[in-house]
Amino acid sequence: MSDATRRRLPPAVIRGGTLIAPDAREIAVGLEAVTVGRAASATLSLADPEVSALHCELVGTPKGVLVRDLGSTNGTFIDSIGVRECVLTAATSLRVGSTVLRFVPSAPRVLDPPAAGPRAFGPLRGASPPMVRLYELLDKIARTELTVLITGETGTGKELAARAIHDASSRKKGPFVVIDCGALPASLAEATLFGHERGAFTGAVARSEGAFQSANGGTVFLDELGELPDELQPKLLRVLAERSIKPVGASHYVPVDVRIIAATRRDLRRAINANRFREDLFFRIAQVRVELPPLRDRIEDLPELVAVACERVGAPGESERVTDYVRRRFVGYDWPGNARELMNVASVLAVLGDQPADGLLPIEGAAGTEQAELSDGPTSFLEAKRSFEERYFRRLLDDTDGNISEIARRCGLARHQVRAHLKKLGIVREIRLLG
Repeated sequence: MSDATRRRLPPAVIRGGTLIAPDAREIAVGLEAVTVGRAASATLSLADPEVSALHCELVGTPKGVLVRDLGSTNGTFIDSIGVRECVLTAATSLRVGSTVLRFVPSAPRVLDPPAAGPRAFGPLRGASPPMVRLYELLDKIARTELTVLITGETGTGKELAARAIHDASSRKKGPFVVIDCGALPASLAEATLFGHERGAFTGAVARSEGAFQSANGGTVFLDELGELPDELQPKLLRVLAERSIKPVGASHYVPVDVRIIAATRRDLRRAINANRFREDLFFRIAQVRVELPPLRDRIEDLPELVAVACERVGAPGESERVTDYVRRRFVGYDWPGNARELMNVASVLAVLGDQPADGLLPIEGAAGTEQAELSDGPTSFLEAKRSFEERYFRRLLDDTDGNISEIARRCGLARHQVRAHLKKLGIVREIRLLG
């Protein structure tokens, strides 16, 4: 990497420290999160009945060591003050349950900026330092058969990351099957995942393969894993442990050769402490954990994401204009909907021109704005926007034969958002079960 390139990528300063247990065990706190809890798989496992399975976590940041309580039963205390989240900058005591840990800060560590690398990895785009580091991690993960849990805020691209792992793996020629755990119908959830035999239930007029058999030789992507029905969690655990499934109505297990990648916007560690998610399933499925950076932490990728949005709507020549408008109009905006929200706004700007921003922000429900009626012409902006959206989604439905997952991939929305748009627009069309 040239000196000029290195100067463009600023170094990161990380402030970490050391966590010291009563039995003198020392755990270094740095970029990788350190979990404290009763679970054997916690970084610092404590034999304290008052400590939750996953009690709290610590991670080094530029400002200091971030301590975050993970919804523990008995709380996390810093010098007798209960905290949900705080940053440590000085030596202090940390109490979890009846155990007191000591924290000693270390000198700030300067990390070299990542080497100049590709501006994309699969469908992911951007060359900011967080994305370059992410590409390096995903590339390493893709070469393994490890089960992966992808976390991140809404709109950060969790399905894109899963697809990138699949496409860079030895399974790339196999199927990539997407299951939206939040949309599984309760009565058909097990059959959707594992298949069913003829006559297994009312309406089962023929034998059917489920998602896992359909993905044989490839990858199953379980989106919104935190929404998986409770009764399916032990059955998914068996799949992970034994690599076999039992279709509904069958008397025997069927081996399956699949890799499982899951994603969630929820903190499953909090769900474990609240008894809403199985601890053993979490550690089986989270052999590797990947957290996607929010857009506010990689805002320098904005022009590249805008360019992608403009290409998707067939207006690549509008990229520079749209980028300039977004930079001027959205100064200080933290993009709560992340890259997905930016690309939605950029898409409308590319097609409709520089309309008032107040009419664009509600595309992702941005705070503090309302959809005001525009009446300076024979057709209001909202009417024009609705007309565009209806044409846009009808064309996508035709091009994809009603496949909601493919529509979501093409337009950069989550599947539940696609369904919401179709319902709002009154568009009724049969869709694939796994969509």
